[in-house]
Amino acid sequence: MFTPLKYLEIKGKLMKIEKDTFSPLRFLSSLVIPNARFLKLSNTLPALHVFKNRQMDELNLNNNFRVHGEFIITTDLFTYIGNICVKKLSLTFNGIRMINADAVQKMKYKHCLESLNLSNNDFDFHQLLTIWFFNLFTHLRRLDMSDNNNQFSQNKVKIDGIKHTRDNTDLFDNKSFNIVPSYYPQDIVLWFPSTLEILNISCIKIVGNPINSLTLKGIKDLQIIDLAYSSLFDCNYTVNGLQNVKILNISHFRCVHLNHNLLQSAVNLEQLIMESSLLSIGLKYDHHSKFLLGLKCLQYIDFSRNAFTNRFRISTFKSQLNSLQSLILEGNLFTSIPLCLEDFTRLSFLNIRNNKIAYLTTEEIDAIEVLFEKSNRTMTVLLEGNPLVCTCASLDFVEWLFTTKVKLASNGSYSCVENDGNITTTNIVYNHLRIMRIKCVTTVWLIFSATLFGVLLLFILVGYRYKLHLQYFCLFIGMANPLFRKSKEEALEYDAYVAYCEGDYTWVYGPLRIFLEERRNYKLLLLDRGDVLAGEHRLFALNNSIPKCKKIILVISKEFVNNDWAYYEATVGIEHFLGLQARIIVINLENITKTEIPQCVLQMMSLDANDHIRKTDILNENNIFWKCLDHAMKR
Repeated sequence: MFTPLKYLEIKGKLMKIEKDTFSPLRFLSSLVIPNARFLKLSNTLPALHVFKNRQMDELNLNNNFRVHGEFIITTDLFTYIGNICVKKLSLTFNGIRMINADAVQKMKYKHCLESLNLSNNDFDFHQLLTIWFFNLFTHLRRLDMSDNNNQFSQNKVKIDGIKHTRDNTDLFDNKSFNIVPSYYPQDIVLWFPSTLEILNISCIKIVGNPINSLTLKGIKDLQIIDLAYSSLFDCNYTVNGLQNVKILNISHFRCVHLNHNLLQSAVNLEQLIMESSLLSIGLKYDHHSKFLLGLKCLQYIDFSRNAFTNRFRISTFKSQLNSLQSLILEGNLFTSIPLCLEDFTRLSFLNIRNNKIAYLTTEEIDAIEVLFEKSNRTMTVLLEGNPLVCTCASLDFVEWLFTTKVKLASNGSYSCVENDGNITTTNIVYNHLRIMRIKCVTTVWLIFSATLFGVLLLFILVGYRYKLHLQYFCLFIGMANPLFRKSKEEALEYDAYVAYCEGDYTWVYGPLRIFLEERRNYKLLLLDRGDVLAGEHRLFALNNSIPKCKKIILVISKEFVNNDWAYYEATVGIEHFLGLQARIIVINLENITKTEIPQCVLQMMSLDANDHIRKTDILNENNIFWKCLDHAMKR
């Protein structure tokens, strides 16, 4: 007795397979004939007649029939396959351009097929619609139609509002596939076998008008859908029927225009892959964070290479805070971690490679450490490919790379750029960390000292250049302060300096002095009375006397306005009390026109003396003049 051969793989430069080649192998379970590019469909498929009405696990005819130009599987040729109860059929990389429309319908053992691989062929867009018939495979679990783009013509699936023409069959009754004809925009409905678990229709170019919705029907166990590179005109539509899907790959979609409810039916989705789908534009106006709302089972999100620059909104991942475990943000333009990591409870894998991150801040490091504890100490962070810097600002980050227990690629050793532009590694910097910190502290103090010196020097130069202005400014500020004025006035020796001419001596030493000193107890400074040092020059005496007084009294007469010394005396006094007009008391002892009064005195409030006041032998305290003078002295 011998054991029947169950598995056969034939490799070589086969030119032809005779019709009865497999007659001795009727019990063969798996037949694999790969890379026989010189075979023809017409001299290969007839040899399968030996397996008619038999069961086979696998029939693999990959990468054949490429040379002699037979790229059409007729109904008769496909019958040789259809008469076998085969579970797994693979016809990938064969350059097939056409399978006759009724070939699938006439298959005898459609119910046996569980896995069908027609990927990497050259079907034109009419032949890609053979997917309509796949609902006839009642036990089909895996379907792969990916990379079917004809290299000899512009092969693109066309979707528009025009009714499609096809054979008069009973496919509507079998609900195999249904495109509902409508006017733009369309609502497209696709039917699939209820047993289908994996669907791969990626890398199929699609053109045509935008659609309103895409609905998948018939599916009950579909868990994996790969639509990468098979984007429609945009993403401004909704996909219905994804309730049971676990893994969805819609990478390289054109999501500039994005319907924020695109994936709302995928309530049980666990993995979402959307690489290079222009989400940085599509999500820009998702102000209410509806795109991922309700997808509470998501554990894995891949948003790689979407040109993100700004942080995500706080509510973007609101529904995934308790489910998300892996987040892929590789190849974007982030300069920092774009979300609040501490809000997540299960996140254990973060990929931020190839962004624009210079270093992680202390806040970001602390958030990662919190996640490390939450994830039972299994946190992984991928950082390579970022333009890291090894400067004074990033030394804490460099130290963390080699002290943390978070898993890092290359054990934390990354290329980085120093202040001087030289390229080094974080490992080298860490080994000299203490020296680097000392240099940084020295540099900081040097910069601080140089800046402080420069500021002080600038103040000194400006102060010297505008010293007079500063003196007047400080005087004005100080004198405007009541506390300052009070304390300074208390320290002054005289209540008032009296400026007058010799012709007014009698009146000054008479009524004025008597009223202020004897009747009101004020102390006046009179140069002619000996209140200054004996022998002191009159000019110096003036400059030294006025600062000792709280006020200045200018006694204006006709002699005063024509006297140079009196004019100088008034000017010095007014400049000393600049901005403090209340400290300057002007008495017009005689009637003088405005044109005669000095300009520096003209703007001052003055007390006008009448003939009665000018009398030197009479002093009436009840006169309004003396009352006003007393009030002016008290201000």
